[in-house]
Amino acid sequence: MKLYHSTYLYTILILILFSCKSESDVTVYKIKKNSPPPSLNWTPPKNWIKKAPTEFSLASYNVPTSNGELIDLSITTFPGDAGGITQNVNRWRRQINLEAQNEEIILENAKKESSMLGEYFIFDLNNNNNAITAAIIPVLNENKLISETIFIKMNGSPELLTELKYEFELFCKSIHWTQ
Repeated sequence: MKLYHSTYLYTILILILFSCKSESDVTVYKIKKNSPPPSLNWTPPKNWIKKAPTEFSLASYNVPTSNGELIDLSITTFPGDAGGITQNVNRWRRQINLEAQNEEIILENAKKESSMLGEYFIFDLNNNNNAITAAIIPVLNENKLISETIFIKMNGSPELLTELKYEFELFCKSIHWTQ
């Protein structure tokens, strides 16, 4: 029993001697707190009806018109420039049976806007029967390179999209990052 007490006392003394350091040897560690990544947010008009997003969209809405029709609006994001302005606008033009245009003409007809995310473009495409109103919002990283692109798009008759133009533009301006 005495041997057990001696071993115990000896072990405690060794721990005290080797584990304690002088105050000048205190090491302080700072661990950077990880903040959650920012998320994309926006403010839709109160009369817009939220729908389940599709596999490619962040969000979708049914946008009511004065005649009771509902116009589909979708918000999507893709990495990088997602093919660029020319390819995307010409894809939308083909969807409503319009011929492709070169980048110079596309940018001449674009409406340049500014929001909390920076500058972006709105495109009004119309073939007299069908129309598409869309926005392309490039998101720039700290090196001023496009890290991702946000697309907002609605299609319907030219008259109905003209009616919804103001709401669409306000919606685009509301898109922002939240922490």
